[in-house]
Formats: sequence, C-alpha cells, structure tokens
Amino acid sequence: MTSLYTFRMIFITFHGEEQIHAHAGKGITHHLPLVVLLVLSTFIGALIVPPLKGVLPETTELAHGSVLTLEIASGVVAIAGILLAAALWLGKRTLVTSIARSAPGRFFSTWWFAAWGFDFLYDIIFVKPYRFIAWVLHRDPLNGVMNLPALLSRVGNKGLVFSENGYLRWYLAAMSIGAVAVLVLLMAL
Repeated sequence: MTSLYTFRMIFITFHGEEQIHAHAGKGITHHLPLVVLLVLSTFIGALIVPPLKGVLPETTELAHGSVLTLEIASGVVAIAGILLAAALWLGKRTLVTSIARSAPGRFFSTWWFAAWGFDFLYDIIFVKPYRFIAWVLHRDPLNGVMNLPALLSRVGNKGLVFSENGYLRWYLAAMSIGAVAVLVLLMAL
C-alpha cells in the first residue's frame, strides 16, 4: 500500500497534467536549504547506524533462509504496488476516472474529503457539548458569588468616599445615629 500511494503521488505530481505554472527556483534562498538537507541526510545520516537497534525487538523466530524469503516477498509486493500505481495513474487514467465518476466512487470521494466523518463526530462528541455547557454557564451563579466580595468592596468604597468628607457636623451626625442604633439594639435584646 505504501508503494501504491507513494507512486500515485509521484505519477500525478510529475507525470500528470499541469495545474499551475511553477517557476524554477534560483539564488541562495533556493539552493542553501537544499545543500543543508543534502549534507545532513547523506553524511550525518550515515553516522546513525542502526537507528532502531535496541528499540525494536530482534526477530529470532525465523531462520536465515526464511528471513531472505520474507525480504524478497516484501520487495516483490512493493514492486507490484509500483506497477499497479503506474497502470492506474500513468497515461489516460480511464479506469480510475470511471471508478471516481461512479456512484460508489463519488460516495467514497465525498467521504474521504470529509475526513471520513471524523470532523462530524468530533463536532457531535466534543464541540456541541462544550458549547451547550458554555451556554448554560454563561451566567454562572457561582461566578456571581465569587464576584460578591469585589462588589461589596466597591459599594463600601463608595460609602466611605461619601461619608468621609471632612465635615465635622457629618461625623457628629453619623456618631449620633450610630449610638442611637446601638441603644435600640441593646434595648430590643
């Protein structure tokens, strides 16, 4: 499958009809990244020997001849995938076009371009419940209780700004009203 879809991409990109006109890259902005990639992939990559040793378990179940047979079979399967990709996507592509235009082809094309329905499922499972919870909690009562000390501070500040004005008669009146309120409370209890 890897050789099939990789060579499908190669055949469509390099041997298909031109969709846009690309111009050749020139100058250091094009050549410098290519030289860096060349050096890193060729020389530095050669120093990493073997990259997965100790990560993947070694196969001890197959005899030497069986390993060789498995390697040859996997090579044949990869070449068969390349040949199948060449038969399907090089040239006129009549078989692929007829399959794509059939009803099942249109269904699968729509399904694949809709991300196999995963966006729809993600929307149903995660986005819509989150939006519903956010809508329910947009006037969160707990949030109002948490904001209550700040609201009381603001009201208290306005009261103090209003009452602490520097006039002696205002202070005398406030102390008299407070003393009367304390006496009324003491007599009521």
